[in-house]
Amino acid sequence: MPEMPVFVKIEDYKDVLDVVNVIKNKIVDARKTLEKINQLKNDEDAELEVWSNTLEEMDRKVDFIDKTLFEPETL
Repeated sequence: MPEMPVFVKIEDYKDVLDVVNVIKNKIVDARKTLEKINQLKNDEDAELEVWSNTLEEMDRKVDFIDKTLFEPETL
C-alpha cells in the first residue's frame, strides 16, 4: 500500500511548530533547573561532609580530654 501525502493547513502547521518550540524551550528550562538543583545538592553534600568531619574531630578531642582527666595514671 503506497503512502499517501498528508495535507495540513498552513495555519495548523505553524501552530504545531509553535507548540513544538514551546515544548523544546520548556525542556531546556527544565534541564537548567535540574542542573541548578544538582549543584545545590552537591554544595549541600560538601557542607554536610565538613560538618561531619568537624563533629568527628570534636568527638576525638573530647574523648582525649576525658581519658586524660579521668583515667588514673599508671606508673
